[in-house]
Amino acid sequence: MNKVKWGIVGPGIIAHEFAHDFAFARYGELYAVASRSQERANQFAQKYDIPKAYGSYQELYNDPEVEAIYVATPHTFHFENSRDALQAGKAVLCEKPLVVHPKECRKLIEIATQTGNYLVEGMWTYFLPAIKRAQQWVAEDRIGKILHIKADFGYPIPFKPEGRMYNPDLAGGAMHDLGVYTIAAAWLFYQQDPLQMTIVSRNASTGVEDDVTMLFEYENAAASLCTSFRCKLHNYLYIIGERGYIEVPDFWRARESFLYEMETPVEHYIDDRKGFGFEHEIDAVSRDIATDQLESSVVPLATSLKVQEHLHRVLSYKRQPTTPLQQTN
Repeated sequence: MNKVKWGIVGPGIIAHEFAHDFAFARYGELYAVASRSQERANQFAQKYDIPKAYGSYQELYNDPEVEAIYVATPHTFHFENSRDALQAGKAVLCEKPLVVHPKECRKLIEIATQTGNYLVEGMWTYFLPAIKRAQQWVAEDRIGKILHIKADFGYPIPFKPEGRMYNPDLAGGAMHDLGVYTIAAAWLFYQQDPLQMTIVSRNASTGVEDDVTMLFEYENAAASLCTSFRCKLHNYLYIIGERGYIEVPDFWRARESFLYEMETPVEHYIDDRKGFGFEHEIDAVSRDIATDQLESSVVPLATSLKVQEHLHRVLSYKRQPTTPLQQTN
């Protein structure tokens, strides 16, 4: 099959890793990049040997050679940029989170349906071979019925009130940047709505959450999830069953996974990727586009909506007042 020609909207940090991994992709080629600054677009294009560089997003949308667009702008622009690309007739891979509210997610899905164009959220973790191997072990009943899911993702992020991470006007906060991975992991392996959530959240002075602990209660299982801008967390995923468990170090960018029967390690998977890991997402989405699929089987739009709904529940959670324990003599 011919390689799918890609364009990038927003040459920020994550776009550099995405562009880097085209060197290891088999089914896609990086053809164009667009920025609000022509100079910045030119610099990015030169670094990655990209034929076209545009100083506006609309120029990229209007390029007839571009088949697929990767949206890598700040969160609050995802809806607008993805909508415009879809309406221009392009397939869209939008960096996670797809949008910042379930209402936006439903509307974007509606636009994709109306235009007949491909849309997928860039939850790249789902495409990684180590995660797929963990899914395979679960499907093969290697650990028995799942009882617990544990996932955390945190790094100390320097406080900059006007920066993207801490600015409420840019959908800043730990949940949209890091916590979304933990919620996506819980959904991937359990695929149920929590019957109840208990949330402990602490905020930065700008009002955005910068440290969150979540307990999701299901009918016959539980997920304990944490995210933080305050400290480095373990950043592991555990899927724990009746007879064993699966351990995935640095699960959001997973290179390996371990299978245990009780305390005994019985299998270890490690991938041999040469890039950051985006090549797996690039190739899967490129194949979808080349074969006229309208959505991904790896990250279906229904999954993106569920993740948005769970994110919204966490961010909307109101703690019940508690009565301090009384000392007894």
